[in-house]
Amino acid sequence: MKPQASQDRVIIYGASGHGKVVADILQACGMEIEGFVDDDPQRPRQTYGLKILGDAEWLAERASYQSVAIALGVGDNFARRAIVERFTTTGVRLLTAVHPAATISGSAKISSGVVIMAHAVVNADAVIGCGSIVNTAAIVEHDCNVGKFTHLSPKVAIGGHVAVGDFSWLGIGSTVISNIKVGSGSIVGAGATVVHNVDDWVVAVGTPARILKELVPRD
Repeated sequence: MKPQASQDRVIIYGASGHGKVVADILQACGMEIEGFVDDDPQRPRQTYGLKILGDAEWLAERASYQSVAIALGVGDNFARRAIVERFTTTGVRLLTAVHPAATISGSAKISSGVVIMAHAVVNADAVIGCGSIVNTAAIVEHDCNVGKFTHLSPKVAIGGHVAVGDFSWLGIGSTVISNIKVGSGSIVGAGATVVHNVDDWVVAVGTPARILKELVPRD
């Protein structure tokens, strides 16, 4: 699955390590990238062989007179939402980036702004919500519903009919058995095994996963 071709200027929002991986995905899909946008004034002027073009204000100015498409290169779930809310209302197009080495079922539904990395698998009738990340070698089984602005870290595996709420983060190597719900805004620790439903806005760790603490809900 390749990003949709267009005449837009392609820019990656976020020049961290995650942004570099997104750049690699787009290049593997044959796309030409103009550069990065990043709000950290301490960033160097160039990374991964691409220029840091400016910050959010620079992008807003550019979008006022030129067609622009952005790929989300930011790991923080809430930061990705803020970017989408600010810029898609200005006519900026939101790219979906899927590595050619990922395996995506023809019946899966992949929303805009999603990043799917190498060797990830998204199986039949799964749904990946807007702005979510399916990281390296993560597995999303059949009939799963992964909400908006979630992050499935490398080697996460979720079984069939799992629901993952908006803004949740599943840590590296964690596993969720079939027919389980992980609530919105929750964090599942690295290597955890989830065998019971996880409430909204909690941290769950261990095998089997148990609630470590509650989180303050965010709007």
